[in-house]
Amino acid sequence: MTPILPANTLPAHGQSTATTYHCGTLVYSSRDLGVLFLFLFGGDFAFVFFESIFGRYLPLVLGELNASNMLIGLMSGSFAGIVNILFLPNISRWSDGFRSRLGRRIPFLLVASPLTVLACLLSGFAPEIASFLHRNVTATWTPSVSERTLTLCVLCVSAALYHFFNMILVNSYNWLFKDVVPDIFMARFLTWFRIVGAFGMLVFLWFVFPHIIEYRKTVFTCVGVFYLVVFTIMCWCVKEGEYPPVPKKEKTTMLRSFVGYFRECVSVPIYRNYFIVFVCVILGMSCAGAFITLFMRETLLLNMKDIGANMTWATLAVTVMYYPVGWLCDKTSPFLVTLVSLPLYAIVSIAAMLLVENKAGMVAYWIVIAIPTVGWGLGSAATTMKLFPSAKFGQFSSGLNVFGCGALTLGNVLIGQIMDMLNSNYRFAFLWSAIFFAVAILPMVLVLREWKRLGGADHYNPPLPT
Repeated sequence: MTPILPANTLPAHGQSTATTYHCGTLVYSSRDLGVLFLFLFGGDFAFVFFESIFGRYLPLVLGELNASNMLIGLMSGSFAGIVNILFLPNISRWSDGFRSRLGRRIPFLLVASPLTVLACLLSGFAPEIASFLHRNVTATWTPSVSERTLTLCVLCVSAALYHFFNMILVNSYNWLFKDVVPDIFMARFLTWFRIVGAFGMLVFLWFVFPHIIEYRKTVFTCVGVFYLVVFTIMCWCVKEGEYPPVPKKEKTTMLRSFVGYFRECVSVPIYRNYFIVFVCVILGMSCAGAFITLFMRETLLLNMKDIGANMTWATLAVTVMYYPVGWLCDKTSPFLVTLVSLPLYAIVSIAAMLLVENKAGMVAYWIVIAIPTVGWGLGSAATTMKLFPSAKFGQFSSGLNVFGCGALTLGNVLIGQIMDMLNSNYRFAFLWSAIFFAVAILPMVLVLREWKRLGGADHYNPPLPT
């Protein structure tokens, strides 16, 4: 691929000639574009495979250690929320203005990847680390501290480190797409990107998840090494183009920069309403996720193999839905697809709370929920790419995570407390989801209306904060 052309010969961002495709200063032939997608898809396969370990393993091992539901909620999501809120605003602005030979996103990926793997391995080997500390440290100095308590402490530390480095990794990876994928291919790219990720999830759930407790050390080590090798190759082979010089800004304190970040994010009404939608969906989907897993194991009494099979059916149903929903995003509007998915989510969640009583019912739930899941996943991803301005894409895109993680921090603690109050009646996790999906409908209607007022599909120009 040819990364640089003279500025006066380049068409507008995303515009293409008959034989070449452009993204900023990047120019691709059809072959180059295929190679780019191949590397990005390979990185996605390895990344989904790797990220699935931590999210699936943590609630289960905490359950075996008899941790409270509030602690499970805190470690599963609230840690992620805290580090996103504290660090992502300035990291996103730093990345938007970063200039190097490798670009403004890839350097962050190359640094964060190995550190994320190390943090994940720390959680995978937490029992062995706790046992070593108990024998050589606490048994002598603080014998009242049990090995179980030490294991929980190691898991807490590993979770905090993992969520910090993974925050940089996930966000930089998503920002990279805006900088290297031509706009005219974005919806199709995101469709196939999700299909590849879903295939990685299928492989993980079918072959790895049932053994994640029994062969914990082997699973964590092999998957971590596999991910690190594949993702590093992707980073070295995908090239970013040149970016315009960063305007000089007055020096300011970190606190003032932090406050300015939030002021800019919420100053434009269409962005503000979209943040509200995202917060509601995060509360409805992510906060309930760990407790739906526990619902399968503790309420429906499914074993690990059955849970893995259930999740495999869910991923397979989602994979099948990606292509038709991606086509629908292209033919209609990702804004509209995102809006329609929200009431569907609420209806299916209520039905699950009332009707799911066994393994077959759970399989039916996963198959039906695939429709709004894909509608939201693809629709919101394409909407985000179209909605936010390229010059500040990292900042506004990170705003989704910052506001969402703020909700995640409080939401995980709250739902954990509610589950404790309800004596671990995990069925009510579905009701929790339905409420927040329903609340998200109105602000998404306002986003769609404002988008049309600002020009819609043909003439929308992302507004910048004043």
